[in-house]
Amino acid sequence: MSRVLRETRGTCPVCIEMVPAKVVEDGGRVFIEKLCPEHGSNRALIAIDPAYYEELVNYYFSVLPDGHRQRDYILRLTGRCNMNCPICLASANEYEEQDLPMADILSFMDGGKRMKIDLMGAEPTLRDDLEEIMREARKRGHISALHSNGIKLGDEDYTRRLVEAGLDEVHLQFDGFSDEHDLEIRGQKMNENKARTLAALEKYNVATDLVVTVAQGSNEDEMMKVLDYAGEHHFVKEVFFLGCRRLGRATEDFADQCLVPDEVLEILVEKSKGKVLRDDVRRFQKLYFALLAVFRVRKCFYIHHFLLTRRRGTWRSVAEEMDLTYLEKRLDRFPALLRKGRLRAALYLGFHAGISVLKKGSVSLLLDGALLSLMLALGFDLSRIKRRPILLGFITACDPWIFDDEVSANCGKGEISTDIGRQDSGAEANVARERLHRKTDREASS
Repeated sequence: MSRVLRETRGTCPVCIEMVPAKVVEDGGRVFIEKLCPEHGSNRALIAIDPAYYEELVNYYFSVLPDGHRQRDYILRLTGRCNMNCPICLASANEYEEQDLPMADILSFMDGGKRMKIDLMGAEPTLRDDLEEIMREARKRGHISALHSNGIKLGDEDYTRRLVEAGLDEVHLQFDGFSDEHDLEIRGQKMNENKARTLAALEKYNVATDLVVTVAQGSNEDEMMKVLDYAGEHHFVKEVFFLGCRRLGRATEDFADQCLVPDEVLEILVEKSKGKVLRDDVRRFQKLYFALLAVFRVRKCFYIHHFLLTRRRGTWRSVAEEMDLTYLEKRLDRFPALLRKGRLRAALYLGFHAGISVLKKGSVSLLLDGALLSLMLALGFDLSRIKRRPILLGFITACDPWIFDDEVSANCGKGEISTDIGRQDSGAEANVARERLHRKTDREASS
């Protein structure tokens, strides 16, 4: 018998219009169910552990009401790409789409305080003026975060020029070290080019996030290899495991290989043989939500974070340097304190977070943790992260099947593009683009 956890609104995956929805537990799983007056009911999996989901979602909404200003924006610079990945979430090269004009880019950059600007594509390195865009962002004090498949970054001279122009960090499409998996997911062998790209990024010490799109039954065995590489190489500041979603070209062919964040987490728990534990991630996620509340930062519930630290060429869980069990008891009191005043709650959180670290005797983590927390307030620039921490994320992209209006309202990224204009929620941008593409396909076939 199913149990309703929340009522919300979502999108019908057929017409992609907003309809009533509810989140339910059924058979030891959590689903979002939608009821469309035209296309009937449907459901999509959003979590495999109801207790994990319910505790975190309740905590999230208790400390993170919507309404905080958006500080991070995706600039969709182009719909063009130098690859044609079978799993492409961005529908690269499929639709007529104007490149985002420089005048619009500059107007946006001039319109706000310090922002993190995610330079995305499809493939943004196809823009001949990418260096100029980065120079303009640096001039205005913004953070330039390049999202790329890395093909052009294998050219050391090109990477050097981007760094000199103002490149702060790179989010590199990196599904592992296996050409076999790349052939399936990306449609071509990538390993040789990846080696050149990693060498160039390391040479110029570019703060790098390795973004691993995990497709069920495909490249799960690559996850630990990527983490071990990060442990050995200090220029890698972050590893994101992105569960495959039904967006763009992945909508049909990869439907059976989609994964939600706690499914990806469960795979890593198994592959790491206990080095990463679900309960530790759950406790740390509460700390992360609490810090977001203190600094009034918008972030999506569908991104679950954890922290690793380097030690002698390898990595270990933050739970070895922080008493998360002690801290969780204090975190559970945080929402009530927050309602009485943000400063009081912030002091309480900082004091007990410090105690939880000192109980493990890790003075180094005190300094690292203070810097990471400050970055939430000032803009999260990966290039500012020191040598020890490795940020770890289990994420998903909102598609029409799992879109949840209440979660989307606090999405941590907005988007600027030529096809759908400005959206302050990246999740809404995803479904708006899918709606537009479906309409284009219908018109083309009629």
